Amino acid sequence: MTDDRERLARLLETADTSWLLQRMRTRLEQHGELSGIIVKPQATQGERTSAARLVGRSAARAGQSASVSLDDLDALLRRGAWPDGLESAVVALTGPYVHPQQRREAREGWQAVAESIRQLADRHSQLAQWAESVVRSGALKRAADTPTAAQRIADQLAMLVDALPAEAEVIGVLAARLYGDAHALDARTPLGKLGAGLAAAFGGAAPSTGAHARREGWGSVGVIVDELSSWVLALGLPGGPVSPTARALATLAEAGQPTILTYRQLATDAVGQVPAVVYVCENPAVVSAAADQHSPDGPGLVCLNGQPGAAAFRLLSQLVDGGAELRYHGDFDAGGMVIARTLARRVPWQPWCFSAPDYLEAVSQLHDLAPFSGAIGETVWSPPLAAELDRHRLRVEEESVLQRLLSDLR
Repeated sequence: MTDDRERLARLLETADTSWLLQRMRTRLEQHGELSGIIVKPQATQGERTSAARLVGRSAARAGQSASVSLDDLDALLRRGAWPDGLESAVVALTGPYVHPQQRREAREGWQAVAESIRQLADRHSQLAQWAESVVRSGALKRAADTPTAAQRIADQLAMLVDALPAEAEVIGVLAARLYGDAHALDARTPLGKLGAGLAAAFGGAAPSTGAHARREGWGSVGVIVDELSSWVLALGLPGGPVSPTARALATLAEAGQPTILTYRQLATDAVGQVPAVVYVCENPAVVSAAADQHSPDGPGLVCLNGQPGAAAFRLLSQLVDGGAELRYHGDFDAGGMVIARTLARRVPWQPWCFSAPDYLEAVSQLHDLAPFSGAIGETVWSPPLAAELDRHRLRVEEESVLQRLLSDLR
């Protein structure tokens, strides 16, 4: 075979025939077949002579062009130098090529995968930016070599979306339940990398990279990467003697000090006495200000610190199960509405200064409010709120109405 290739190269890879080899390669890539005639209009004498000899002519035709019938060349090669024919000869000299039909099928396959990803955003508007980034950045092609493999990942991401938010589930358990592989969502896997971004977008966590951002992103949808990374801030929970964590809560509540509770503590220890009413806020500034005005008989206060994670859901579920009524306040903007709906899917709550009249009062009294963008969605706890937010499009953060909230707590 080596001798045959060398003989073939002496026919088609010479200085006078290399133009023809390049043109045949291009035609294969564009049309997937070699037939018809290839012409070089301004050819040298050597190129015209070589073109004539390739197809069995004794001399070049008159004129300045060189022409070769690919059908004649194929027939001549099959009878002698290369029995497998012209296409095989070009591949032997220039390497494999992708048939244009295969390229079309691959292009259509990648388009179908992109549509599958975008359909996730049709179901959950908070995924729109993430989906577009995945499609446009080429993340799918980096994650999978073929459209078929990429579609498999897209289908797995759809399964993940259907499972979110999770019920404070460890990530390995979630992966095993969904995919039969406890390591399918590990940080190093293509699915794990894309899934972490999806989780962050779904839960409203800041898009970022690194181990901390990964924990925060998964935690925002109730998935636990590890038991200590998920935590929730609390103030004034009375605790009691029933567990080490409950005793710590009692001591800190008496001193008026906030405390951070990890998912590990909440999963293993009871929190003790449950107040009749527990207030829930979005931002730590509310807890800090409430601690400054602490009274030992003040109400319990829990801070989500943005999208609620596994620890927050665990604590709030325990409080509700113990008989507490939750009263929630968050930021008046698109992100705040997402958090409120996420919370409502997991635990029941009543609005705490978080209705349409409260928003209108703040807008009328506060100055220099910044505008916000994004989809507002439904506000079932105060149906007119969505319309008022859309009409004014002014963000009212909790810090702006802090005194009103503290007055209620007192």
